[in-house]
Amino acid sequence: MNFKDKMRVAVGTAGTSLIIGLDPVYEKIPAIIRRKAFSKADAVTTFCREIIEHTTPYCAGYKLNLAFFEALGDQGLDVFGQVCSAIPFDKLLIADAKRGDIGNTTQMYAQAYMRKFRADAVTLNPLMGIETLLPFLKDSRRAVFALTLTSNPGAADFLLQKLENGRTLSEEIATRLQQLSEHDLALGTLGMVVGATQAEKLAPVLDLFPKAPLLIPGFGAQGGKVEELVSLLAARQHAAFPVVGRSIIYEFSDEDEHKWYKTVMLATKHFRKVFEPLKSNIEAFTQAD
Repeated sequence: MNFKDKMRVAVGTAGTSLIIGLDPVYEKIPAIIRRKAFSKADAVTTFCREIIEHTTPYCAGYKLNLAFFEALGDQGLDVFGQVCSAIPFDKLLIADAKRGDIGNTTQMYAQAYMRKFRADAVTLNPLMGIETLLPFLKDSRRAVFALTLTSNPGAADFLLQKLENGRTLSEEIATRLQQLSEHDLALGTLGMVVGATQAEKLAPVLDLFPKAPLLIPGFGAQGGKVEELVSLLAARQHAAFPVVGRSIIYEFSDEDEHKWYKTVMLATKHFRKVFEPLKSNIEAFTQAD
């Protein structure tokens, strides 16, 4: 099953393109889980598994941020692997690694995330050169989402700066990604990470890579406005995957200790409904030649 087919299955079974961001912080995990856990690693594993168990019907997949697992130390990658294994096959598994390097290093990263952990997609930083993405694109079952215009304020430091050709760095990245997507060796799917908080600046970036699937963080806690993105994408065929993390996985209070997962489920259902208009973008993308 190639990545486009996997997208179709994931969105079709859930009726949404919503991606849940798994950014586990031990101190924020429900107290009932922390009390029963043998260790921080055990608590994080249990927390993530229970979120997956209770939200699977209402999302298209999960984005696992490597930093939050690496923070566990020598057990971090083991926990990451266990959580990856808990994600059902019909859901998208996105490794949010933001790696970017050259030569043998890049090949090892590709082997780690796409072979060892069997991620469907990985986020990458393209600033060491577009060719550094190629080792991740050798398999039609996999995808790369390259950082193009991020949601953080610091995007203005570099990504929104204009180059000598008059384009912003983000626009130049989009142009080079579009060219790479047509490379004979690029068998996988190539997409862009674009921030929900940058809606007013996204149009020229999207115009330069009109067939790119989009991974869109920045909603919920970061303040991205759903209406702006939906309006921007209404006349486009970009497959759009909105990502919501904190506003789902930590949407509970101390009073919810014994039913915290029910609150998480309600939050997931809420965002599933909110992002319903974006489902048509997935359908158009997967039906296109």
